[in-house]
Amino acid sequence: MNPDHAHFAEWDSAYVLGALSPAERREYEEHLESCEVCRRSVAELTPIPGLLARLTPERASALLDEPAGAVPAPRPELLAAVRREAHRRRLRKMRLGLVAVAAAVVVVLTAILVPLAFVRAPADAQTVAFEAVTEVPVSATATLTQVGWGTRIELDCRYGDAGYSKAPDGGWPYALYVVDRDGNSSEVSSWRANPGKTARLEAGTSLGLEDIASLEVRALGSGDVLLVGDPD
Repeated sequence: MNPDHAHFAEWDSAYVLGALSPAERREYEEHLESCEVCRRSVAELTPIPGLLARLTPERASALLDEPAGAVPAPRPELLAAVRREAHRRRLRKMRLGLVAVAAAVVVVLTAILVPLAFVRAPADAQTVAFEAVTEVPVSATATLTQVGWGTRIELDCRYGDAGYSKAPDGGWPYALYVVDRDGNSSEVSSWRANPGKTARLEAGTSLGLEDIASLEVRALGSGDVLLVGDPD
């Protein structure tokens, strides 16, 4: 018998079950090269991992719950292995369940989000380019969108760099007017225009898109019409 056998006598089960650290495993394998007793013990225990792989959690629990006198008491390390295997299988079932739930969530989100990604802009939205009716260096475009309560208006209005020195403090006060088919006009928004700046604003009118004859940008105070835009 190898003189170091006493030190390694209890390592056989841990070696077979993979419970040794890498350093301990190398040390034990060096011992096996010169110890016949430990090699024989490892050979006897080698089938155990395969048997544990076929052991169901229910059978493992039953074995652990059997009275002490019903069967010969197994080695403590084998009982520990049975417990570890049962715990590992429970964790695996939980992980598989979580994966299945996650996959279901992905399928649902895909079914919802992918169609939304291909939703086009409303067919009843129109882009309106304004035409200047004065020499003021201002330009504008608007997008009109039919909605349930009327028409939503998104306006971009830019004042050119010319005339910078003439700009009043705070800029020029402008207003956006909507004109219906009967010629009636109503103010829907106002802002201040500054040289070299673009004003972006949103407004709305209760008129339907088909009821709007034109849009006008007017100078507040004087009421002069600076720009006119006609929906298609």
